[in-house]
Amino acid sequence: MAASSIFFTQSESFLDHQRLMKSNKGKDNAESLFSIEKIPCDNQIRNLLDPVPAATMFMAFQEVYEWLNKNGVLEKFLYLESEILIALDGTEYFSSKKINCPHCNCRNHRNGTTTYFHGCVTPIVVSPNQKQVINLSPEFIKKQDGHQKQDCENAAVKRWLNKNHQNKYGYAVTLLGDDLYSHEPVCTLLLKQGYNFIFVCLQTSHKTLYEWLEFLERNGEVSTIEKKEWDGRKNLIYRYRYADRLPLRDDDSSLEVNWCEVTVINEKTQKIIYQNNWITNHKITENNVEEIVKAGRSRWKVENEGNNVLKNHGYNLEHNFGHGENHLCELLLSLNLLSFLFHTVLDLVNYTYQKIRELLVTRTSFFNDVRTLLKFLWFKDWSDLFSFIMSEYVRVISFSSSPPQNKF
Repeated sequence: MAASSIFFTQSESFLDHQRLMKSNKGKDNAESLFSIEKIPCDNQIRNLLDPVPAATMFMAFQEVYEWLNKNGVLEKFLYLESEILIALDGTEYFSSKKINCPHCNCRNHRNGTTTYFHGCVTPIVVSPNQKQVINLSPEFIKKQDGHQKQDCENAAVKRWLNKNHQNKYGYAVTLLGDDLYSHEPVCTLLLKQGYNFIFVCLQTSHKTLYEWLEFLERNGEVSTIEKKEWDGRKNLIYRYRYADRLPLRDDDSSLEVNWCEVTVINEKTQKIIYQNNWITNHKITENNVEEIVKAGRSRWKVENEGNNVLKNHGYNLEHNFGHGENHLCELLLSLNLLSFLFHTVLDLVNYTYQKIRELLVTRTSFFNDVRTLLKFLWFKDWSDLFSFIMSEYVRVISFSSSPPQNKF
């Protein structure tokens, strides 16, 4: 809880401030808000947590997901034929030229130096209709026990698939990902585990598929439809192309996939604004190609609303909070991701939290205020803290909007 409190409050100095508050006031927010009776020092936290496997925390992610499902929150995220969309993406969360452990991957540079790093795959529930994302437990990219070869994102995704059958999510699941995943070993494995998929498919890495596509196009077997849409400033033309049953590789036993493409064009200038291609096991028709493309494009939420927020908006994902010799690096990352998940749940279901976030506008403003308040004031519980922010904000607004008093 001491380690978690740092991530939940987005304050590296939270425990230091609470020690000082305890000495001055005889009480502190670490105890009232996080049930920490005696605040440990940083070294004690690292030493005690280093032997603890990160998987110890993984059940918490699943319990939160099941709570959201039980309370109907996940229904807001359903897309396609009432499916859950889970976007997969790899990211690094530790890098150093000096600090390393037996689990580190490494890069050897031309100048003779070596960079040691840790990474993970972050599965995240996304939807084109929701601004929030729901992160699930990570799969770590690390050198596996008994293996000399470095680990990679592709191998980590395969481990995640072997551990997670789609039945655990309560809905049919479509996986989203970039071109790295759109190859037969991953696609075959995920189909075996009961998943559907929509993956980016680049021409440079799928020579056979695009040769077949050219053949179908010459024979008029690639369907094309266009739709116009006003984006508030200009008319856009959405040109969709799709084809069925293309071989994923040059082999008689190759997995067959369906392919689609979208090209977004400025109607006035005829300039191409966006273009991308995907493969999927979903049957593509004139009626659902737009929906499949929107699902495929929502993969970017794993970056924009997921990893980018974690790296650049308070969670400091790439900061070295403690590397350790065994599991510390992974456990602290898991606690950081769990805090992000708790904040998301509050944003989805807690009215007071939603209202405060709305009033303070940005995530930065919200956590700056929380850090400052917890540094100087004691609160008996979280409701007390949120009620204080609400009442003070209303008081300030009322004061600033009241007419000036006559001085005479």
